Amino acid sequence: MKNRKPKGLETLKSRYAFIFLAPWIVGMLFFFIMPIVQSAYFSFAQISIEIEGVKTNFLGLENFEYILFKDTQYIDDFISAITDMLISVPFILVVSLILAVLLNNKFHGRLFFRSLYFMPVIIASGAVLELYLGAASSNATEVAINDAVSFGMIDFSEIFTALNLPTAIESYLSVALDNLFMLVWQSGIQIILFIAGLQSIPDLLYEVAHVEGATKWEEFWFITLPMLGRTMFLVIVFTIVENITKSNNEIISHGYNFFNNLDYGRGSASLWFYFIVIGIIMAVVLFLYNKIFLKRWS
Repeated sequence: MKNRKPKGLETLKSRYAFIFLAPWIVGMLFFFIMPIVQSAYFSFAQISIEIEGVKTNFLGLENFEYILFKDTQYIDDFISAITDMLISVPFILVVSLILAVLLNNKFHGRLFFRSLYFMPVIIASGAVLELYLGAASSNATEVAINDAVSFGMIDFSEIFTALNLPTAIESYLSVALDNLFMLVWQSGIQIILFIAGLQSIPDLLYEVAHVEGATKWEEFWFITLPMLGRTMFLVIVFTIVENITKSNNEIISHGYNFFNNLDYGRGSASLWFYFIVIGIIMAVVLFLYNKIFLKRWS
């Protein structure tokens, strides 16, 4: 009888890891992969719920033709959702990076201010915000704020007019500043991610730069930003996903309206088309970011 070869530590670790991951893999398969595949099929079919159960009638591209060429409201909501993403994501990245750099400095009350900017994330997941927003009839992460709180306090249009900015830039800044409160509210997790990335940068790099006579601005561009390349990659993905899945997204609401009217096929088609376009945009953005910035910083 042959003696069994003793298993190495790495083999045992791999086996134990698979055992611990097994529940997640099963849940992923039955509660995520299968519904995703089923939803993709529903987008090409007409769904009807009868006494015998759910019946499907394959229609091909009819659902997509309806939402793109017959349902005019869908196109308007689609453009509005894409515009909101193009405005919100860059602004959140810039604001969260600036605040993370400031909060990473050593000063009295640093922990308090870190907690303050992360507070919206905590509140948004609890019952406190439901009471806080009860009068506004808003959702947990979409705060209905009167214009007087943010944009209405200062008339930025006069400032933009005096600066003679191009119309496109003026429109972008106006919308961004109009939603300033909401965008800062949504930057909590991004700030934490950037702070974690900043704290992983070796102090030796800044000491060498200081000896060489580099300014703070040069330290930021030649040390801080390149060293945050991977963290920025993660933050971009997280911010885009968070933006396209928020409950006040026009396309999400449009799809839910189809579902509420028991039109599951068109509802699935409207959401799948939106997420495919977003996936293409995300792939292009991340590809360009990897080619232009990450490789250059490496």
